[in-house]
Amino acid sequence: MELKIPNSEQAYWGLRAMKTVALVDGTLDESERHMLEAVQRVFGTKHEVDGLEVITPEELAAGLPDQQIRRQLMNGLIVMSLIDREVTTEEAQLVERFASALQVSLPEVTNLRHVVKKELLHLRLDLVRRFWLREKVAEIWDQEGLRGLAKFVGGMTGTYVNAELAARYQALEQYPAGSLGRSYWDYCRSNGFALPGEKGGAPEVILFHDCTHVLSGYGTDPQGEVQVACFSAGFQRRDPFLFVFFVLLQFHLGVRMTPITKARTGFFDPELALIAIRRGAAMTVDLNHGWDYWPVMREPVEALRKRYNILPMQAFRHQPDVSGVQGAG
Repeated sequence: MELKIPNSEQAYWGLRAMKTVALVDGTLDESERHMLEAVQRVFGTKHEVDGLEVITPEELAAGLPDQQIRRQLMNGLIVMSLIDREVTTEEAQLVERFASALQVSLPEVTNLRHVVKKELLHLRLDLVRRFWLREKVAEIWDQEGLRGLAKFVGGMTGTYVNAELAARYQALEQYPAGSLGRSYWDYCRSNGFALPGEKGGAPEVILFHDCTHVLSGYGTDPQGEVQVACFSAGFQRRDPFLFVFFVLLQFHLGVRMTPITKARTGFFDPELALIAIRRGAAMTVDLNHGWDYWPVMREPVEALRKRYNILPMQAFRHQPDVSGVQGAG
């Protein structure tokens, strides 16, 4: 994800728009105020929330010409419409008006209509169509055909067992302490996850997600899953905001988007999410596309973090108000 850090003036315009969306129902609740304050803590601005005036889409378009900042702001407006865990028809319509005025096209703007109308089948189908899982399934089909798909489904449902494959991953226990391979083995065993090839083990094709947990340091509890998704949005180059929207639905609104994970509510913390996005955006590699973990399994996790420019969370707290661009490499 390209992430451009807004300057104070750009942040001022954006914060006004976010507050405008929040005030559609007439009140600025605690979660909405927290989001406005969190944005400022992460980006280093100090505008008084109570002093921010509402703004029309046309006024915003005139005052905010930078197209990258516009696109990022639209992501923020979508999050703002959902942060109180209830999006209304009026909020969705206002977000659409802002998107039109800013000339930003995002599928999540349309997805808001499905959320409002509770058209969950349409919503799930659209997100699955765009998610990385579809790409991985296509790769399996190209490489192994029907047999590969059967193995994949068996892995997802916990019925596929392959002793040879399991032995390869069980051998990671013998890798040096602190290496990616040993850390992945520890991660699975400490969380009660089966290894690929073991009964109930995840398919190899999605192991990069577990490696992302290891490299980022985020846990597997709902808050950890939200942060690792935002971290992934930061380093992913294609359709990155999809990750953020997905976990907002799954772990904040309580809309079950996957049959294998229980839906939860109230686990999206805007400050932690923004920090995770900034950490991912600073990276030099996209772990979701084209990254092969096996050649680096013996390397120390700390060395890989330095190589991939995975910075600590503290590096993105209370940053000074400066302009700049961070890219995923």
